[in-house]
Amino acid sequence: MPAGKDRSPCARCAEALGRSCCEPGPGERLATVTATDVERIQAATGLARQRFVVHEPLSPEESLAYEARRPGYRGYFRRTVVRWGLRAERGVCVFLGEGGCTLDPSARPTPCLLYPFEPAEHGWTLAVERSGSPELAATSAEPRCLAAEEARSKGGLLRSFALEVEGLTALIDRLRAEVEAHPEPLDCVKQRPSRTVTGRAEGDRLARLRRARLR
Repeated sequence: MPAGKDRSPCARCAEALGRSCCEPGPGERLATVTATDVERIQAATGLARQRFVVHEPLSPEESLAYEARRPGYRGYFRRTVVRWGLRAERGVCVFLGEGGCTLDPSARPTPCLLYPFEPAEHGWTLAVERSGSPELAATSAEPRCLAAEEARSKGGLLRSFALEVEGLTALIDRLRAEVEAHPEPLDCVKQRPSRTVTGRAEGDRLARLRRARLR
């Protein structure tokens, strides 16, 4: 295994900073996911949703505040007031293994692929603050990212994750599309057949029969 800085920032993060983005601190939460993220993970792992997702009910005021604070999730609570988050067990994400994330990159949630970047009102921003050095970041009680601490430019930070601006923009567009579809997977939204006049008539007939049985 490569040593020192020959290893990626993600591989060195927990060692250098004391914990990684997959290890939430007290009061912190893991990534907010969409139904499309869940569908990808289930297709790859066969796990039931409750095995890796926690549901956090929010008040209408909390939902509005969340979307205002995180523009990439604007519209997430349009049809639900429940936040879907990755589940943590014993202080770490259920998918974190000894060698890092156990999910194949093709199955990982879009926000995980984006981190430490996230959509802003215009373009993108960092999802975490910078302390100024890995040493200072290690003493911070707040979430930090080793790659963000080590990078000397935006381009350098993108290269840390083998990304270019075009790739980052594509991920942001993907997140927004998945948020727009939530809480239904994108595939379900695309494939849902339109309700024809005949279909509506049949639905009305069945509804009348159900009401008759209830009387």
